[in-house]
Amino acid sequence: MAAARGDPAGSPLPPRLRPPDATADPARVAAQVLDALVPGFADAAGMYVLEQLLSEGNAGRQAVGAGQRGLVMRRLATRHASADAPALWAAFPSGEVVALPADSPSVRCLRDSVPVIFDQPGSRALRWISPEARTTLGRYTSFLAAPMVTRGTAVGVLVLARAPGAPPFHGADRQSAADLAGRAAAAVADSLALMRHQSVTEALRPPRPAVTVEPQGRLEIAGRCLPATGCDVGGDWYDIIPLPGQRTGLIVGDVMGHGPLAAAVMTRLSAAAYALAGLDLPPSEVMRQLNRTALALPQDTLATCAYAVVDPARQSCVIAAAGHLPPILAMPDGTTYVLGLPGGQSLGVTTASYGQARTELRPGTVLALYTDGLVETRTRPFDQGILALRSALARPPRDLDATCAELASAPGDIREDDITIVLARIPLSITPPHDGANQRN
Repeated sequence: MAAARGDPAGSPLPPRLRPPDATADPARVAAQVLDALVPGFADAAGMYVLEQLLSEGNAGRQAVGAGQRGLVMRRLATRHASADAPALWAAFPSGEVVALPADSPSVRCLRDSVPVIFDQPGSRALRWISPEARTTLGRYTSFLAAPMVTRGTAVGVLVLARAPGAPPFHGADRQSAADLAGRAAAAVADSLALMRHQSVTEALRPPRPAVTVEPQGRLEIAGRCLPATGCDVGGDWYDIIPLPGQRTGLIVGDVMGHGPLAAAVMTRLSAAAYALAGLDLPPSEVMRQLNRTALALPQDTLATCAYAVVDPARQSCVIAAAGHLPPILAMPDGTTYVLGLPGGQSLGVTTASYGQARTELRPGTVLALYTDGLVETRTRPFDQGILALRSALARPPRDLDATCAELASAPGDIREDDITIVLARIPLSITPPHDGANQRN
C-alpha cells in the first residue's frame, strides 16, 4: 500500500504523535508509535531499542556517540501496510535481538545523532539477516533511520520504509523523522523508568503494604509510602541517604497526580534527588538543582519536595522545601509545632532559588515529613488534617514503626491520593557535644 500523499511534492505529511500511554511495557509504547506512522508517513516501520537498556531497565547508560563496534538491539515492534503483513511480521518478529554492524545506517545514525536516508541496508548488514528478511527488504526502495535520543541519552533507532509507489524520503523528511524519534525516545525512556520502578517495588514489597526502615546509624527511622486506592504505583516517594559525619538525609516528594504517569516522573525525580543528596549539598541547593531537573523533563512536571539533613551528634536538623507541606516536630513532653520554613515554589514551574532553616532536634523529639495525601481529602482541608496529625504525634513516645503504621492507615481503606509519612527520632541515649553547635539559629 502506497503511503498517503500530503504536501505539494507528493510526500506524506508527518503525523501528530499523541503521547503514548504511560506503561511499564516498552513494546506497547513502540506499537502505539508505529501505529501512528503506518500507513501514512511510511509503508513499514520498526523500532529498535538498545538491548543494554532493556536488560538493565535503566535508560541512562548508553551515551550518544557509542556504537563504534556495532550495537546489539532488540526489535520492540514492526508495522507493515502491505496485505502480506503476516509474512512480513514473520521475517521481522517483535522481540528479536539483533546485532547491527558499525557501518550499518542504523548504527551510523545513532552514533552521529543524524537521520540517515538509504536505498538498502548494505551488503554486510544483509548478510546478517535471514533470507526471508532480505526478500522483505527488497520490497521497499527508500529507507530512513532516525536516532531515538532523549536528554542526551541514546535509546534506540526508528527505521521507516517506503514502497516503490510512494515518494522516496528526502531532506524535509529527516527533520520530521528526527522529531518523531525524539518523542518516541522520551516515551520509551519513561516506560523503562517505570518498569525499573515496578521491579524495585516488587523486590522490596513485604507481605503487608508497608515499609519499615531499619535504624540509620544513630537515628531511628520509620516510613510508609502507599499509592492511591486502585493504583499499583504512585507519584509519592521517600529516600534515606547516609551522609558523612553520621548524618542522614531524608527526602519526601510528591508528583502531582497518581498512577503510572506520575510514577514515571517520580522515578526520574527521585533518582536525581538521591544523587544530589549523595553529593552532600546543602538542602537549599539540592532543591534548586532538583527544580532544574524537573524543568528539563520532556513532559510538564509539577511536584513538591522536602529535604532534611539530621545530625544526631549536634542534635540539629537543616531542612529545605519546594512547595511542600511543612514538617512537624513532636517533643517528648507531648507538645508539637509546625516548622516555619523559607518559602520555596514547587518543582517544575520556573527557575527559582530556595532557602533553608536550621532547628535543634533534641533526643526523643520526632521529626515528621509527609505528603498531602495524609492530611487532605475532599471533605477535610489540609490545615485540619495537620491538626489531626499533630494530635496523633502528641501521644506518649512509643515505637516509631507502630506510630507510622497507624498514621498511614488513618485515612481509611479508600485512599484518594498517594500517602507518604516518614518519622525520624534521635534516641535518648545520644549525648550532645560541648561546642555549642547544637543551638538553634
